[in-house]
Amino acid sequence: MDKSTNAKLMNIAERILNADRNTCPLFKRKDAGNEVIYESYNGQISSLGVSILTIGLKPSISVFYQDAPKQEGEYNDAYRRVILEVIAKMLSQYRDNYHFNNARELCRAVINDARDSMKTDIINCSIALKEVIRTYKLG
Repeated sequence: MDKSTNAKLMNIAERILNADRNTCPLFKRKDAGNEVIYESYNGQISSLGVSILTIGLKPSISVFYQDAPKQEGEYNDAYRRVILEVIAKMLSQYRDNYHFNNARELCRAVINDARDSMKTDIINCSIALKEVIRTYKLG
């Protein structure tokens, strides 16, 4: 990924986190000026790109999608599906041909029609998100 793509995706990730700060489950604590992101997301986001390169896009997205809270909306811990939620929003803002509102739509699109360009875009989004996450306090 070149510098301009990385900068663009980092900007998109930051906008999404700022816009969804009160509702984004990445945040463990959402107090204005004192936001804390679950520390385990740092490693989980890093592992997404490696997983895609190692076992492939479809299995990686499926594994991340399955890690969700038992009760919808109860985010009392770090869940990998949340990462896909953010990446789905990032992709929709990054390219006009992506129209994902949530992780479910992203997962369905990957299972039905995973192209190499989508694989690259998801890896690039995960890299940018990882870099943005590291600017927040982790805990």
